[in-house]
Amino acid sequence: MRRFSGLCAAIVALAFLQPARADIFLLRSGGHVEGDLVNADQNPRTSYVIALAGGGQITLEASVVEKVQTVRPELAEYDKVRRQAADTVQGQMQMADWCRDHGLKAQRQTHLDRVLQLDPDQPEVRRLLGYRKVKDKWMTHDEEMADKGYVKVHDSHTGEIRWKTPQEADNDANAQKQLKAEAEWRKKITRWRAWLDGRQAEQGKKNLLAIIDPMAIVPLGERLKKDPRYDARLIYVEVLARLDTHEARGPLAMCAMDDPVEEVRLSCLDELEKQRDGGVTAYFEGRMRDKHTTNEMINRAGVALGRIKDPSCIETLIQYLVTAHDEVIQPAGGQGSMSTTFSKNGGPSGLGMNQKPKIIRHTLQNRDVLDALVAITGQNFGYDMRAWSTWYKTQIAKGGSVEAKK
Repeated sequence: MRRFSGLCAAIVALAFLQPARADIFLLRSGGHVEGDLVNADQNPRTSYVIALAGGGQITLEASVVEKVQTVRPELAEYDKVRRQAADTVQGQMQMADWCRDHGLKAQRQTHLDRVLQLDPDQPEVRRLLGYRKVKDKWMTHDEEMADKGYVKVHDSHTGEIRWKTPQEADNDANAQKQLKAEAEWRKKITRWRAWLDGRQAEQGKKNLLAIIDPMAIVPLGERLKKDPRYDARLIYVEVLARLDTHEARGPLAMCAMDDPVEEVRLSCLDELEKQRDGGVTAYFEGRMRDKHTTNEMINRAGVALGRIKDPSCIETLIQYLVTAHDEVIQPAGGQGSMSTTFSKNGGPSGLGMNQKPKIIRHTLQNRDVLDALVAITGQNFGYDMRAWSTWYKTQIAKGGSVEAKK
């Protein structure tokens, strides 16, 4: 037996030293022939003389050969060597080492797997195959992650494979579905919008007004923001309002602040007034508190909050009844420039300059903010912020919330 094993090892070692090469000749008929091309120098090519791996040779006319694929020499050599390797732990380990040395990763994996089939108690092979012991059980990384409840997900954007919880995987799948649906709606809305400028204007308007799918919200919001025709924007407002979801109210709130046409802004507020949403109130308060806001935006937010009549915004409205407008003038000799900032209650603006500019402060009373306070509370203390604050604190101290006046 020892002499036989030694003979096998010698045969394998000898095979390792013998160069091998093979080509695959794909035939137009759909078949193929494997072997070595004998008449490689023939030019022009009229035939293929092929030495077959099993011995002998054949000649094929060039017209019957569709393509010639050259097989890597190490793959052809591997095919010969593996047939002579012993199906033992030692023999398969020798094959795995040979594959490693010749850069054949997939084939090496095959032989390492075979080693474990022959003898599962091989810690080093387990390590090479990516196993580790988890609770006294050998597991690959994939098996371990699956055992923990994770699922493998292919990221279509990066091409990477990631492990995620089932909920994350479902969220990703739903997000992909939504992106696909939004893309389809974007195409339809673009086409129907183009009809508004031509002979199909009525049909385009009809199709747009018939939209009831929430998946169209994002494309509609995009159009509402950039469409140059105000009458088209009014159509989008109507469609978004009919969808009546928190997501649909977001574009309406932005349009109520930023649209250049008052009719469009007021149309948005008409709809938002019907669909009370705390998130919308917070949005308008945020626009009012934005450190880069303008006096015009403060008053637009005041109009919006006055229409919605959400008592939760009273404190913010009081803070922005009066704002300070700083006019900054550079000193003589410097490049002339002027910038403006706002601060509630006439407080410091926090400007920092390399030179000492001259600052002229203008205090502005925000009429639309006052109107909003009166509309919500039924009280009127004018622009006396202290009186408003005292009244509001008294109401809170009574232990009840302030109810908006109808």
